[in-house]
Amino acid sequence: MSSDDSLQDKRAEVTKDAIRAAVESILADEHPAAISVPAVAKQAGVSVRTVYRHFPSKQALLDDVAAIQMRRADKLTRGRDDLFDDPAAYLRVLWRDFASDVEAVRAQHTSKAGADLRARRLSGSRAGIRTKLDAEFPNATDADLSRLTDLLVAVPSSSMFLELHDRLGHEPDEAADLAMWMVRAAQREFARNGGFERREPG
Repeated sequence: MSSDDSLQDKRAEVTKDAIRAAVESILADEHPAAISVPAVAKQAGVSVRTVYRHFPSKQALLDDVAAIQMRRADKLTRGRDDLFDDPAAYLRVLWRDFASDVEAVRAQHTSKAGADLRARRLSGSRAGIRTKLDAEFPNATDADLSRLTDLLVAVPSSSMFLELHDRLGHEPDEAADLAMWMVRAAQREFARNGGFERREPG
């Protein structure tokens, strides 16, 4: 690659970042349905044609912003084995990052790409949690383990982050601690009852 090509690539990336920042800025105050390519172009200080050169549609813009949040989360936790040994610490780090770019989290929840990304991650999240629960609760029914798995996927999710932080106003660490309290409470109650229904002895 020539130095001219490299410089051109860098300029293109700077332009794309400006367009992404414009989308996030608009999302901070508007519903995604209110976004238009001309509004994004004006906010970014570029022409409508330039926006379309990088993103062929409004949906492509929203999809890209949704993907940014996932890429950042992966980068943030890559190589941090210590975080995976302490779920509460992991969630605090993750939700602090979510709070630093809440517009991207909102975009993930309002775009098709965001829904697709979350759906792709869901099976992996369920499988990982279910493996641990199978070992921890060998006598629980399959139905109860499936319910507990879904509960433990939902409580520390980005949806719960938005509810606790964005809607109810809790700081990221406090929101993460509340979510982890719910997770631990659910696990304790499940262990005490042997499942979701209290089983009578005998």
